[in-house]
Amino acid sequence: MRLASLIFALMMIIATGVIAYFTEAGVKNSRSWVLHTYEVKTDLEEMQAVLNEMRASAELYLLSNDEAELIHFRDQTSQIRDLTASLLRLTQDNPTQQERLNLLQPLTDRQASQLQDCFDRHLGGTMGAAELRKSMEEITGRRKQISSLILVMQEHEGQLLQNRLEKWDALFKRNIITLGAAFAIAVILLIYNFRLLLAEIATRKEKEKVERENAESYRALSGRILELQDIERRKIARELHDSVGQYLTGLKLNLGHLQSVKSPLPSDNPALLTETIDLTDRAIVEVRTISHLLHPPLLDELGFDSAARWYVEGFSKRSGIEVRLQVGEIVERLPKEVELALFRVLQEALTNVHRHANAHSVDVEISCTSGKAFLVVRDDGKGIPREVLLRFRAGLAGGIGLAGMRERLAELGGTLEVQSEGSGSILRATLPTAVCDSNDAKPVDALH
Repeated sequence: MRLASLIFALMMIIATGVIAYFTEAGVKNSRSWVLHTYEVKTDLEEMQAVLNEMRASAELYLLSNDEAELIHFRDQTSQIRDLTASLLRLTQDNPTQQERLNLLQPLTDRQASQLQDCFDRHLGGTMGAAELRKSMEEITGRRKQISSLILVMQEHEGQLLQNRLEKWDALFKRNIITLGAAFAIAVILLIYNFRLLLAEIATRKEKEKVERENAESYRALSGRILELQDIERRKIARELHDSVGQYLTGLKLNLGHLQSVKSPLPSDNPALLTETIDLTDRAIVEVRTISHLLHPPLLDELGFDSAARWYVEGFSKRSGIEVRLQVGEIVERLPKEVELALFRVLQEALTNVHRHANAHSVDVEISCTSGKAFLVVRDDGKGIPREVLLRFRAGLAGGIGLAGMRERLAELGGTLEVQSEGSGSILRATLPTAVCDSNDAKPVDALH
């Protein structure tokens, strides 16, 4: 997520830069056009003012014959030509204004020429008062036409100026909005990445805490395993002492009695002989039972199916708990490590049921399909305490039995699922094995 947000932030920065660049270029271009329009408007206003001054200069000269006014008039005529040329250059991008200037230029030239002719003829005394009045009226009429054209051009430039100012303003606002949006997005991404960083730190701390708890659990598990080994040894020693040892002691006493009697033949005391043989048989059965519980030979000889049936039958007899076993068809024998792991899980699961569940019946289901071997143990006991189940699901040691089964399965790539809702519990062990790829047996139902 952090990488995606950083990539998104980089893309937003690039996009903002591109938008800002083109917006800035548009603002500069719009500014140039605004200044250009102001320049055209200034030339038009100056031309209008010069034309007004030319009329005033002509009237003063005709009244006073002052040569200074004549010189001023000539300067104004030259200024009109310069302004016309400037306007033609400035409005090259505007065909409408060019067309109006093409109409305006002959009028201004005619105006200047006619005024100059009036000056010259008036000075030479060849223009009478009536002709002068007529020329002045013509000049005045032409001035109105010139002023009208200049006014139209000014209005046109005024409209252009308004449009360009609006565009300039829009570009400026877009630039402000873009920069504001970029700043807001940057702040949002900063806050988002900061929250991700805090979440990552919290996750890392939680992980470290779990690792510490797991390390402590594994240390406790190792200590508990050693303790259980010692308990198991003491149990075996007690079984040997209490059962096999008693039978062997009775057998020794009987043999001693037979040795002390006068009759050299044991057949003279058939009851004692029968008891001795019975004690010997019981000692043999006890030794065989203890040996089989430590490592059942059926597991090596006939496989997990037979060993499981033998163990379930013996467990039911010893515990008084009804055990129902359902085994799916297994075409090929499972690998030895898989059989041993499943058998130990079955042993531990039934032992836990006997010790803690207070159950009356247990259902054991075994199947092999879809590349996996399944072992499911269901009981109708009082269930597993919630805190034990929560610790187990959190990856902590939820009791030595559950943790041991999970570790044994994990070594072979398997999993252990446990479910308990206060009334009974379900344990599901799964181990991957290629032997089950070709099996047609259906897997047992998933945990509900």
